[in-house]
Formats: sequence, C-alpha cells, structure tokens
Amino acid sequence: MLQAASAAGTVAIAGCSGSSEETSDPETDSETNGNKTNDGESEPEKVPDPPNVESQIIQRDKAAITNVRHVVDGTVTWPSARWVNVVDPSLLGAWETANSRVYFSSDRTFVLETSGTRYGGWATRDNQLFLEYESGDTENLGYQILTGSSRPVLELYQNGAYQGSYEQTTTESDQRGPIETAESLIAVREQNSTTKRESVRSGAMGSGFIVSPDGTVVTNAHVVGTHQDPTETVFQRFAVRKSEAIRQELASSGNLSEEQRDEAGQILYEEMMEYYQENGSLGNISEAVNVLNGRATPDDDLEVESWSADIETEGTVYTEVGGEPSMGRDIAILDVDGENLPTVTLGSGTDVSTGEELYVIGYPDIGIDEVFDDRNTTLEPTMTTGIVSARRTLNSGVNSIQTDAAINSGNSGGPMYNSDGEVVGVATFSPPNVDIQDIQFGLPIEVANGFLSELGVENTTGEMQRTYEAGLEAYWRGDCETGTAKMETVLELHPDHPQAQGYITDCENGEAPGQE
Repeated sequence: MLQAASAAGTVAIAGCSGSSEETSDPETDSETNGNKTNDGESEPEKVPDPPNVESQIIQRDKAAITNVRHVVDGTVTWPSARWVNVVDPSLLGAWETANSRVYFSSDRTFVLETSGTRYGGWATRDNQLFLEYESGDTENLGYQILTGSSRPVLELYQNGAYQGSYEQTTTESDQRGPIETAESLIAVREQNSTTKRESVRSGAMGSGFIVSPDGTVVTNAHVVGTHQDPTETVFQRFAVRKSEAIRQELASSGNLSEEQRDEAGQILYEEMMEYYQENGSLGNISEAVNVLNGRATPDDDLEVESWSADIETEGTVYTEVGGEPSMGRDIAILDVDGENLPTVTLGSGTDVSTGEELYVIGYPDIGIDEVFDDRNTTLEPTMTTGIVSARRTLNSGVNSIQTDAAINSGNSGGPMYNSDGEVVGVATFSPPNVDIQDIQFGLPIEVANGFLSELGVENTTGEMQRTYEAGLEAYWRGDCETGTAKMETVLELHPDHPQAQGYITDCENGEAPGQE
C-alpha cells in the first residue's frame, strides 16, 4: 500500500553519516538533533512528505513494468522480375490497308473498321499484340514495325504465319499522365531469371507487468500475435518495405506531385504484390517473444535487458457474437527465467467505479523499436492519468473499464492502477472509430487472474521487492541510513535492478529528501 500524503512517527534524521545505535550525549543532543525552543528543548527534525501517488507508483513499480516484443522472422524468395509497359507508343495512331483501318489510342482502346466497325482494348508485350473485342472475342498477334519506307509499316502474324501489313497514316502523341503510365506497367518474370531472397523481420510491441518473483508476466494476447498468422505477418512487412521502395523511387523522379506519387505508388505496389504472390514463396518462419526491461550497469547507466519468454497460456483477441466481431479475453501469460524479480501488487477491478482516478503505465511506440538494435538506449515507461469514465460489458460478455487516460500504440498490456497503487486492469484497446477522443478500454484484472489461477500462479511479493519497498519508504522519509542498507541488499538479491543504485547515489550526494 502506498504511503499517505504525509508521514507520522519518529524516524531517523536524514543523512548517512552516523549510526542510529550510537549512544547520544544528553548535553549535546540539543545541538545535534534540532533547534532549541524557548524552554530549552530541541525541536524534532521535520520529516519530508512522501511524493505524490503517481511518483510513488512509478518509483515502486517501474522495474516490474516491461516492454514486450513479439518477433516474426522469415525469408521471401522469388524469381527476378522486370517491368513491362503494355502500351507501345510506336503503335499509337491510324494504320490502313486498301480495305481496312485500325486506330490505336493511348487510353488502350482501339477501333477496327472493315466491313463493319469493331471496338475493344489492346495491350502489347514482347512484340505480341493482344486484342479484346467488346463482344468478348480475343486475338493474339505477333507484330513488328518496319521504318525503312516513307511511312512506318505494321506487319501482323498469327502463330508465326504472315497475316498482312498496315501503313501508318496518322500518329497520336502519348497522352498518358503518370497515373495512366503506372496503370500500363506489369511485372513479369525475366526470361533468364535469378532467384532473389530477402530476410524479413516483423512483429508487434506492447507492455506487460511481472506478477511473481520467478518471472510470470501479464500482457495482452494481441501483443504476442495470438490473432495473426506468422506467414501473413512476414509477407505484410515485406509488402510495406516494397511499397516504401517504390514510393522513394517515384519521389526521386522529381516531377510528380505528392498526390501523384501516392496514387502511382499504390498502383505499382498492387501489381508487384500480385507478382510475388503468384511467383514467390515464404520459408524459414520463426516466432519469438522477448520481454525487455531496464537494468543497471557498473557505470550507473540504464541499459536494456532482454529476456526470452514462453507463452504459458493465451486468450482470444476477437470473438464472434451474432456474426459480428467483438473483443475477447485478450490476455496472455508469459514466463521468463528469473528469480527475485520485481513485482506489482494486484488489486480488484470489480470494485473500480466511475469517477475514480486511474493511472496507466506502459511503453508507447515512440521509437522504442530502436532499442532492439541499440542496447545503450534508455528504456523508460510512460504514465498517463485519467479517470474511470464508465464500466461497460462488451457484447461478448467480457467486462471492461472505460477511461479517458491515453492508451497509445505500445501501451497495450500495461497495468492500470487505482489511487492505492494496486493494478486493477490491463490496458487493452481503443475504439475502432478514430474520431472518438479520450475513450480507451482496459480489461479488469480479474480476467488475468482467471488465467493465472488456471496455471496455479499467485501474485506474490518476493524478498527483493519487500526489501526494495522498505528501502524506498525509508528514502522518502529521509532515512538514508536505512534506505541505503536496504538498497544494497536489493542489489545483492537482484544485481540488475535499474533503480536501487540511484537512491544510494542520491544519499551519498546529499540529494535525498530532507537533505540540504
């Protein structure tokens, strides 16, 4: 339980210079232990007030709140491709024989006038002319354009047999803009293709919290990819990468507006993805879940520690009710290999009512992805505050806690605290309507407790956490002697604790509460 807004009772004088067990000299007590009153008695040293509730929660539980990352690796393999423009500009215009005339337009339509008039669409590829008539009939003709005479001559072949020649009588300039040009491009396999391979890493990040000193972690099921096919996850990431590459290439041309780049890029992206789906393959798919946390270093810096985690059990992210999707019991329980780990204290989400204060802690996705590649990056959780704005039962029957405290991408799976510093919920989701502001949802901690009970896991506080909390309370009231001793014990029990050394250093530097 967190301390109240003020401390009462007799505590040691702030500072780390003396032992509380030494015998005092009555004649010097008034000079060393306080200021003398008019009656000759010493005034007791003022005990510092503890920090506010938000600071107490962060200082006590920050080490137990983790960043959770679900990683999917795979390899995409495909034959090399090339872009083909299905509009041959040299065909544009009118071509005539003694008794027929055909006109090819840059909008990929044609008009054929013989004994009657026929319309349709056309395309070319590797000296093949494809005609599709409005009637549904199709023709596939070989062609070549001869330019040695006064006017270009179009020769047509079918199955290698000569069909006739057309002379060009009028020409048409290519009227296609960048969007129409993009629509005319198709991705085809190269004749002497080579095999291309690309390693792809994808996944998701969220938050979690440790509930037992031997490494049980609570988070959301969707954070660890319960609702996703790992193969689709890899391919989607690969697609995003290719989309970005196409847009960058279009941007380098310098003659397209941003709107044109976006539209043309989407057209080319869809075409390329169709090629990969038809010709490529995915392999070497693997999944891993890692729990990240801060750890102390010999230089007193905070670095990132990563634990490999096993998924012990997981609920459903979505469930179907009456043919419509609804949120399910979106909880996953992880296990990491550890002992004497910091833990949070679970309370009751059932008793949380509208209007009560709520504190949400987690790791919003504001560049945390980089810590996986840079171990020297500080990993710090973020707290948002609000109130319980409503209690709602989802149409799946799952109870939820509605709040106006921000739950951003990456916060999912993090703890929701009441004003007593107890975890009463798990931050889970935002409404699908992005126009709705300040409405976020969490699952009451009882949903997680159900999974923990099935596994036989209890929310317990280990020796290290009890020692740390005792040292923290001593530090808050200015008792550096007790606080330092406790924090030194914490580091013996858990050398990687990210905060204990900081409180020792504060006392040594005279920066603890009550020190001048």
